[in-house]
Amino acid sequence: MKKTLVSALTTALVVGAASTTFAAANPFADVPADHWAYDAVAQLVQDGVVNGYSADGTFKGDQSMSRYEMAQIVAKAMAKSDAADNNNKALIEKLSAEFSDELANLGVRVADLEAKTDNVKWNGLIRYDWNTTNFESQKKHRETETNNVRLRFEPSITINENWTGHARLDYVVDKDEVRSGDTVSTEWVYAEGNYGKASVKLGRFNTFSDASHGLVTDLDSATGIEVQYAPTSNWKVKATAARLSVKDIEALTVRDDEAATYFAGEVNYNNGKWEAGAGYHKVGLGTDTLQLNGNNNSFQVADAGVAYAFDKNVKASFDYARASDWKCQDGDSHKDAYNVQVSYKGADAADKGSWGAYVAYRKLSPLAAFGATYDHKAGADGFSSLKGWEFGADYAFAKNIVATAKFFTGTDDLLKDKDKVTGLWSRVDFLF
Repeated sequence: MKKTLVSALTTALVVGAASTTFAAANPFADVPADHWAYDAVAQLVQDGVVNGYSADGTFKGDQSMSRYEMAQIVAKAMAKSDAADNNNKALIEKLSAEFSDELANLGVRVADLEAKTDNVKWNGLIRYDWNTTNFESQKKHRETETNNVRLRFEPSITINENWTGHARLDYVVDKDEVRSGDTVSTEWVYAEGNYGKASVKLGRFNTFSDASHGLVTDLDSATGIEVQYAPTSNWKVKATAARLSVKDIEALTVRDDEAATYFAGEVNYNNGKWEAGAGYHKVGLGTDTLQLNGNNNSFQVADAGVAYAFDKNVKASFDYARASDWKCQDGDSHKDAYNVQVSYKGADAADKGSWGAYVAYRKLSPLAAFGATYDHKAGADGFSSLKGWEFGADYAFAKNIVATAKFFTGTDDLLKDKDKVTGLWSRVDFLF
């Protein structure tokens, strides 16, 4: 609908402005005063097929016109030719043949303007989030809460037949603060090139661990390059080399100005029924960042996942990840992360009344799931290692309005004295 509206407005502006633009400075020859086209157009005006050319809606037959001005009148007549009688249809056909070159050029000009107008496409949302997480032990009691409103714009820019530009701009009003809590951030700015079976991203983009369905990473802060190649419709390989902000590796935040190197490789298979994948991730940290094991300031994560769709509504998945170089009071018990999940349907923003639900059992250690896609996750509420159940559901109340709710119950197993944890997470999205 937006494209149609923009096209209509563009065409109206071009045709409406042409009476002054072409008349003021037109490099093309005028139609001679004795040309038969004047009489033909006068007949069409008299019969009501067109309503004239000049500003007052009359046809000035005693004034010479350029071929482009005449072509605009013919274009109007052609648009109404279905309602014209046979005599006028014959006049319109004769006029369109006479001014075919000018009509073609006029069409190219309008099409070019429409293409430029549609060159940038905007999507986005207005989002309200509220969630709270409670750690219940007396020794380590803490309660965290998020309460914010977000305005997001996601422009997509056509560069040429192979390349597009992408960005994500977020404006966030946090909690009860009117000004001091407001933040503006640019999450993405990247160019994407597509060449047959291969694609590449350059810039700052989202990186997602497809092999384990986001168990390891779902980060917006990767700045570098990501290459993907799909040799067949079922197989896909992906490689990423980038820099990450340490503040986005939630379990490791020590200094916000630190950066980390990130390298990853994945191979994935999907035949519509089965999904399977395996990946490798390496994060290199600066010397001022958390010491993981002596002087070793890097860690690696291997991940794998499998999923099966029983039908179009029900899907089950199991994902696993294991991190290296991690020592804790419980030895190596926090190297692992996993997620077992069963999902039913899912809300579709375009389909009012659609809904979905899921149940999952997870263990999310701080490094193996260092940038997990989940909303209740290790590190999100401090340095933690969460394990427990999550139940979630979403519902489309109206077209482009979707609400989501999740409940988590489990433990923080990072320390020997385990802490009971409960969390409630909710969101409403207004999409545009």
